[in-house]
Order: sequence, then C-alpha cells, then structure tokens
Amino acid sequence: KNRMWSWPRKILSRKMAGVGRSASSAIVPALAASELNALASSVAATPLPSLATDLISKQASEAELLEWCVGPVGLRECVAADYVGKLLDEGFDSPAAISMSSPDDLVRLRIRTGHARMMLARASELKPTAAAAAPATSGLAPPRLFDYKTVTSNVAVVDAIEAIEEAFGKLAQGKVDVPFPMHIGIDETSAAGPGDCHIKGGYVSGAKTWTVKLACVSFYKNLDKGLPPGGGIFVVMNAETGAPLAIMQENRFLTDLRTGAAGAVSVKYLSAPKHDQVGFIGCGAIAKVMARATAAVRPGFKGFAYGFAGAEDFCAQMSEELGVDFAVCKSAQELCSKSDIVFTQTPGSEVVLEKKWLRSHALVIASGSDQPTKQELPVDLLAGSKYVCDLVKQVSKVGELR
Repeated sequence: KNRMWSWPRKILSRKMAGVGRSASSAIVPALAASELNALASSVAATPLPSLATDLISKQASEAELLEWCVGPVGLRECVAADYVGKLLDEGFDSPAAISMSSPDDLVRLRIRTGHARMMLARASELKPTAAAAAPATSGLAPPRLFDYKTVTSNVAVVDAIEAIEEAFGKLAQGKVDVPFPMHIGIDETSAAGPGDCHIKGGYVSGAKTWTVKLACVSFYKNLDKGLPPGGGIFVVMNAETGAPLAIMQENRFLTDLRTGAAGAVSVKYLSAPKHDQVGFIGCGAIAKVMARATAAVRPGFKGFAYGFAGAEDFCAQMSEELGVDFAVCKSAQELCSKSDIVFTQTPGSEVVLEKKWLRSHALVIASGSDQPTKQELPVDLLAGSKYVCDLVKQVSKVGELR
C-alpha cells in the first residue's frame, strides 16, 4: 500500500507546477478508479531507484538516507529529516543497519511504530547488486595452510642449499626481480618489543610461483617466556593468476634455513676444499643452521665457537648432531686465529672481530648486518678484501657495504 500511495504523491507533486504537497495528496482520491488502478499498477511495476539498491552494500550519507526514507519508505520530507537525524545519531547509517534492528529499537528513537515497520519492510526488500553479491575471491580456490610441524618435517637444509644455489645463478643472470626489503622496527615499550619485522619477496622469471615472506626477528624477550625469538609466514602466490596458493607458518624456520643455505653456497664456491677449520661467532639459531649447512658441503670440518652466552650448549648439540668436533673459544680473537672460515651471526650492534686477527686466506661470512644501524665487520677489513654479495643495491643501504 505504501508503495502505491507514496510514489504517486511524489510523482504528481513534481509534475504539477505550483501545487504543494497538500494539494497533490488531495488530488489522488479525486482520480477515477480506473486511472488510479492504472497508475498504481504502473508504479508497482517500476523498479526502485538504483540509489536504494546500492545502499545495501555501503554506508549512506545523510542525503542518501533522507532520499531513501522519502522515496521507497514514503515518508514526508519533514518527517524523514527528523528520523534521519535520530537514526544517524545511533549508528543506523544505512538500510542494511536498519534491517538488523527491531521495531522496538526504532520506536525507542521516537520513530512511530507504523513508520518503523515500514522502514524494516523496505530495508528487507533491498538486495545486493550482482557485483556486490559476488565474493572477491569468486572462482579462486582458498590457499592451503601449512602449520609449523608440517613445514619443518618436510624441508631439510639440503633442499634449501640446492634451491638457493639455483636462485643465485638466476640472480646473476638478471632473471630475478627482488624489491628492496621493507622493515618495521618494534621499539621496546611496556606493551611490545623490542624486535624487527622484515618483509621480503621475489620472483624468478619463468617460475610458476612467487613468494613474499614476513619474518619477525630479535624478539629476545621471548626467550624468558620459553618462546622462540620471533615468528613468520611465507605466502606462495600463483604467478599466472595472482591467487594465493599457500600460507606457511614457518616461524623463522625457512628464513633461517635460507640464510644457512646461502652460507653453505659461500663455503662451496669461495673457499678451498682443504679449508675445514670453521668458526662461529654468535651461537644462536642462525649459527646452528650455518653449521648444518656447512656439514652438507664440507663434511668432517672442525668447529670452533665463541659467544657471550650459549657457546657450550651450541658445541655440545652440534657435535652430537653432526658428528664433528667442536671446541669453545675464550675470545673472538682466539677463534679467528684457528679458523679458515669464520661465520658471524650476531645482533650486529657492534664490530665483532679485527682484520689482524684473521688468517691471510680466511673467508668471513657475515649475516648479522641486516639494517642500517648494524655492522659486524670493521671498515679496514672490507677495504682490504674481496667483497662478494648477492645484491649490491641492498647491502650498500642496509648491509656491511654501506
């Protein structure tokens, strides 16, 4: 009924120049029955304005909500204006929001019961447009989720070494797109930190997938809680469709494995096979994957370790796991004097060795300097040595080369 009577009033009031609303409402009953029926049928067959249809999927402005109340709901403009103010004050900023209320909810806003019921009836008639109704992922399968246990039980350091070696080759050929890393620093407060978040990604030309990773590192307070010092995920994307294929909860496992694999490739190509005395400055998670990776390319090496904490446990664990001898050194200088290859994997807040401590043929593999504020190696060592890196543009900004 409301649709039949309200729209004729509005149509007639617009068509009759100089005639106000009171006049138009008086004209309707004066129409012949046949004319009224024809007009009502015509109005009933007319679809609601596109404005009302669009409102189901968005917040409405005051003007849009007013037009909806005057149009489809059929209220007088002065009444609608009063109601719209009350509705917006209480957060009913769209017909969709109104449709989730009850008549009593609207009556409490001093909206008349009949008007409240009419608002709810009209709001329930609204349907999303085809574009709004279609989910954003229509036609794309959801990504597979791989938890930490699944990831760690199916990927080994040998797999990572092979993949990283191939990737370095593609990188040297200019077939890899690697954007500059994004860094988020989490400063230490009562509610958070300290820690760092690195967001990195890349695509190898011709590959069927590309990957972005979010790695959270250096959350050292976690150790007091019995938690690892960070977490992270890998997102694997379909290079043909751009759809996400997999989300891997790896909690730094793959990140550390990749770092260790890069170290192993360095040992393989930048040191002589006879150089098997390997030192580790810093004895945390990265040192362990470096040791495992080194064992894959230089089996039977002799290991040395130095760290402010954990060196004894590191040596015991690696010796048992890898079947090689490890010894704890009292200083970084002692370690350098005994080592052909030196890994440095520290927080990077200060230089960890001096050039004069090293053997003349020594290979130093540094992985701790990953931010502009970090540096593990002294400038004179860099200036007097052959420096090999994967991305000059990156290490000149956030690595040792800066």
